[in-house]
Amino acid sequence: MATEAEFVFRDQLSTMAKERLEPSEIGEMIKLTIENDAISFTAGEPSADIYPLAELKEAFKNVFDETSLLAYYKDDFGLIELREWIADRMAVDGIAPEWVSKDNILLTNGAGEAIQLVSEALIDPGSIVLVESPTYTESLLTFRKQGAQCISVPSDDNGIVPEALEDVLSKRRVRFLYTIPNFQNPSGRTSPQERREEILRIVENYNVPILEDDPYHYLSYDRVPPDSYLKLAGEDKRVIHTNSFSKTVAPGMRCGWAVIPSSLIKQMNALRVSAGLTRAAIVQKGLVNYLKSIDFNERVNFLCDTYRVRRNGMMKAIADHLDPLGIKTNYPSGGFFVWAEVPFIDDVKSFARFAVVEKKIGIIPGSAFFTQDEAHKGNNSFRISFAKVSPEVAQDGMLRLADAFDNYSSNRR
Repeated sequence: MATEAEFVFRDQLSTMAKERLEPSEIGEMIKLTIENDAISFTAGEPSADIYPLAELKEAFKNVFDETSLLAYYKDDFGLIELREWIADRMAVDGIAPEWVSKDNILLTNGAGEAIQLVSEALIDPGSIVLVESPTYTESLLTFRKQGAQCISVPSDDNGIVPEALEDVLSKRRVRFLYTIPNFQNPSGRTSPQERREEILRIVENYNVPILEDDPYHYLSYDRVPPDSYLKLAGEDKRVIHTNSFSKTVAPGMRCGWAVIPSSLIKQMNALRVSAGLTRAAIVQKGLVNYLKSIDFNERVNFLCDTYRVRRNGMMKAIADHLDPLGIKTNYPSGGFFVWAEVPFIDDVKSFARFAVVEKKIGIIPGSAFFTQDEAHKGNNSFRISFAKVSPEVAQDGMLRLADAFDNYSSNRR
C-alpha cells in the first residue's frame, strides 16, 4: 500500500552521524572565509603552488603498463616497493628503531585512516583515550565515533605536563595516549627530548601504549626534531606511529602509513579488509616511482625553505600588529601553525565571525580544538595557519585582524 508521505531517512540517522554532520567550527570558518572573499589564515593544508606536478606526471606516465595493479591488489599491507622505501627512509632519518621493517608498515588512505584503524582495534565503548590540550579535532571525532571517552591532559609550551599525566593514569584505566609531538596541530609546539623521555617513562610504569601522529616531522625549519616516541621506546614496542605523504608530496595522493608491531599489524589489516577499505595500488606505484626519481632530501629542503619564509613573514606581521595589542603567540619551529591567546576577549568564536564578515580575515577559534567538556578553555584563543600565506598577505591580513580587534572591543565598551 502506497504511503502519502515520503520516508525520511534523515530521521533515522544515528546520534554520532548527526553529530559528525553538524558543521564544525573549522568547517564553518573556512566556509565563511570563502563566502566573504576573505584572506585566509584558516586551512591547515599544504600550499598547492609547491606540489611537484611535473615530477608526478612523469612518475605516473607508465603506471598503467602494469595491468595487475588495476585488479584487487593482493599484497595485504600495501605495495611492497613503497613499504620498503618508507622503512628505509625512517631508518636513515633516525625515526624508527631497528625492529621496523616493511613488514611493520601498513599503508592507508592517508594518516586519518591509520588513526581510524587504531581506534577500531583498541577502543571499546567507554574506553578512556588521553589527548593533549588542545588537540587535533578530527582525531577527537574518530575516537568518539568508536565510543571513547576523551580526556584532555594539561599541556604547556613543551607538550603534555608529566605530573598531570601521572595524576590521570593513577586514577583511570586508559586505553592509549594520543599525541602530535612535532609542531602540533593546532598549537605549533614541539615536545623536547627530555619531556618525551619523561612521558615515556610514565606510560611504561602504567603499561599504556602511545599513538604518535607525526605528519609534520619533515617540516622543521630551525633544527632537527627530537627523537620520535617510536625510536625512544625501542624494543618496548608500545608506540604506534602514523604519518603520510600529504605534507611532503600532496594531500590528494591519499597515502599514509602506520608503523605497527608484529603482534598487532595482522589484526589491524584484517579490520581494514573486513570494512572493505581498499587502497589504489596504481597510486602507490606512481608515488613510489616519484620518490625513487627524486632526491628526497632536496624536496624536504625546498619545502622547509619555502615554508620558513612564510613562517617568518607571519611572525613579522604578528610582531607588527598583534604584539602591540598584548596578544600572546608562540614561535613555531616547524609545521603550519601559530597559536594565539587574547587576554581581552572571552568569546573568540563570536569575534572570528565578526572579523571574517567585517574585515575579511579568517581565523579558527581555539574552542574547536578541545574536548567537549573543555571547549570553554579555547574561548580566548585562536589558530593561525601560514602554509598558504606570503609575507605580503600576512601583513595585510594581520593589519585587518588588528583593526577587527580594535573595532570589536570598541563596539562592546
